[in-house]
Amino acid sequence: MRHSTMLLITSLVVPGVIAGSAFAQPMISIEGSCPTRLTFRWEGASPDLPAALIVAEQTGQVTIPTWHCTGTVLGLGSRGIRVVVPTFRTGPEGRGEVTGRASRTLCGLFAQMLVVDGGRPCATSNVVQIPE
Repeated sequence: MRHSTMLLITSLVVPGVIAGSAFAQPMISIEGSCPTRLTFRWEGASPDLPAALIVAEQTGQVTIPTWHCTGTVLGLGSRGIRVVVPTFRTGPEGRGEVTGRASRTLCGLFAQMLVVDGGRPCATSNVVQIPE
């Protein structure tokens, strides 16, 4: 599954975030040169579910207080946390990629994928650092 999109920061801020659920834990990677073109890849997610890519300035532990994934603990810190790719599907095989131009504000941040699987907590991926 291949998508092309701009990795732009939205106004949505998620003030909490990462644990896991009974669903599959996706693994993510981000490749490319920031602030130019980046490719965000994932595999091992539960198929055909909505997901989001969340970034923050540091790793840590933050819990999502409200939203679809209330109670999910992320591996990201609260400083600068925000959703950068608000909704995409995990694909029929639970893997795929999004390629786009990244803004300079994303360079060096930490990223994590959140899969809205209907569980409380929702499934979360590993945490990776966006290349500088």
